[in-house]
Amino acid sequence: MMTLLEQLPLWNHAAIRVLDIRRSTLRSRESVHGFRLPASAFLVAVTGNAKILIDGVEHIADCCYVCHAGKGATLDIIQVTEKFDYYFIFYKAVLVLPSRKELLNAYRDHNPFQMQYGFALAYPLGILSRVEQMYSYWLLDAQLERFHVRAMFHQLVYDLLQQLHAHEGTTAVQPDYVSQTIRYMEERFADPISLQDLANVLNCNERKLQRLFKAKLRIGPMEYLIQVRMNHAQGMLMNTNLPLKVIAESVGYGDSYYFSRAFKKHCGVSPLHFRQNRRISASSMSRYSIGSHPILSYNDDCDNHYQQTYGGVIEMNRSKRSVLAVSLMLSLILLLSACTTGNGTGNNAGGASPTGSQSNVAASNNNTAQATQQAYPVVIKHMKGELTLEQHPSKIAVLDTKFVDQLVTLNEQPAGSVKAAADKSDFPAYLTDKLTDVKLLGTRDEPNLEAIAAMEPDLIICTEFQEKVYESLSKIAPTIMLDFNEDWRDTLVTFGKIVGNAEEATNVLEAYNEKTSKLKEELKAKLGDQTVALIRPRDEGVRIHTAGHRTGAILYNDLGLSAPQQVIDEQDTAYQVPLEALPEVGADHYFLVQDDMFKEIVEEFQQTETWKSIEAVKNNQVYDVDSNVWIAYYGPIAINMIVDRVAEIFIGTA
Repeated sequence: MMTLLEQLPLWNHAAIRVLDIRRSTLRSRESVHGFRLPASAFLVAVTGNAKILIDGVEHIADCCYVCHAGKGATLDIIQVTEKFDYYFIFYKAVLVLPSRKELLNAYRDHNPFQMQYGFALAYPLGILSRVEQMYSYWLLDAQLERFHVRAMFHQLVYDLLQQLHAHEGTTAVQPDYVSQTIRYMEERFADPISLQDLANVLNCNERKLQRLFKAKLRIGPMEYLIQVRMNHAQGMLMNTNLPLKVIAESVGYGDSYYFSRAFKKHCGVSPLHFRQNRRISASSMSRYSIGSHPILSYNDDCDNHYQQTYGGVIEMNRSKRSVLAVSLMLSLILLLSACTTGNGTGNNAGGASPTGSQSNVAASNNNTAQATQQAYPVVIKHMKGELTLEQHPSKIAVLDTKFVDQLVTLNEQPAGSVKAAADKSDFPAYLTDKLTDVKLLGTRDEPNLEAIAAMEPDLIICTEFQEKVYESLSKIAPTIMLDFNEDWRDTLVTFGKIVGNAEEATNVLEAYNEKTSKLKEELKAKLGDQTVALIRPRDEGVRIHTAGHRTGAILYNDLGLSAPQQVIDEQDTAYQVPLEALPEVGADHYFLVQDDMFKEIVEEFQQTETWKSIEAVKNNQVYDVDSNVWIAYYGPIAINMIVDRVAEIFIGTA
């Protein structure tokens, strides 16, 4: 531990600025809890008795007492038995450069401005008088007086260090940065926190903080933060009925998609599975003409969204109104169906016989239908159990936009679909020419139950985003809940079973594997070790996707592109940096994800000197890509478009 004499060269060589002087009084039984020092500080107790805790270390202040701690330390003042008067003197001290190597090493390893200690003043009168004078001058708020305060501060430090040196049994210790960080995380886990934020708050080097954490806990500070957040999330999942989106925001995840990915990675199961298996629930499923729902639990993944939306989860009062409307509509539909039953057998309504050409078409259609029907019955496993499809569903309602892509890939048409909230068009623009008479069913977060009932589907396919209305959906038609975060390949296999076209699903996957394998080799030959990054500007900064993100997985895994080290080191599916830190990512190439919602932000960023200073920008190696294709629709057609765009950019072909 650094002695007082060893501290003096650092005090001598530092540039010191007084930031603030405050005076406070606590009455008997009043207290201060969890005050985090915004800068290094001396606390000078003038009168009264209290217990002072600095990061949990006790100091008994009986009348004249002095404590010192650095930025980020947490202070508690408790057990006040009589009026307790004290001053805070906040200051900032930095080493003046250039400095000798030994000074820099001492400053790095034993920073005296962060040290924690406390002692009773042996000769209090001179020090107390000087502190009172400093406070009086500070209140005048004039430049000359502030300059005087700075001079007096140096004298005060001299007097305090002199008494500290003479005080037996007083040990100055470096702060416990790990404990400080943990307490900060527990208090602020819902805030956006980066490693740089932690280092700034605690006035500690990022690498040092990483090293201390791993030495003490065997994990880094950001991994520990995830643990804190997941522990709080588990409590909310078990004890509340809050939607995943709300829980995600409550524990510091602005995007519920990333929250769910992080939750499953940390806990081994999805949030929905965790909630279902921690509660006692009883439910029964009805048998439908097209399929049945046995009561089974299914423990597959349940993660959330990729894209910000204007809306939110359906509120309970709206859901109740929707359920009532749906019930009334269902009654009407059943009544109309009963009136028209029996008119569809035999010849056409006019009684005329079909012509020869019509007969051939009909025969061909019958053969196709018979071939398709051979795939049934088929059992579809999903997040709510199993559903047995007895026949090909002819009117499918899908409540996620990527399912439109899946169906079109298999030469099927959805009868109705929700739209992406950030997209101006109702349905994916790249699929417009392939869609006919698709009913709009609201948005993913707010599906329109009345519209779904009105289209009379014989199958509904949803994700856990519709968990709140799943029961209502099941009353309209048999409903399959698929894992939102499931790999698109697995989803395609499931859709192949649903529509009786497993062979086409296999063909699509084989073609994709062949294409990406070939392109992977070409990209390696063309780019070598050059790195790429996938970035999405937002109001609060720039989001950078890692290989854990599903689009990142296409780039880094399927196509073998190299990621910058900073992206490799990140544990989550994405992380966010301020624009000023973007040059530190250091990628040779950037895919810039854009959409209508954040178009203006992107344009603002592109006008800044920071953006213009990025090497990839200077080299014209930043490539605009559409968020709807690259992020939102996540189906086989969109993913092949991503692969083709990469080939176009780097190889010159698609």
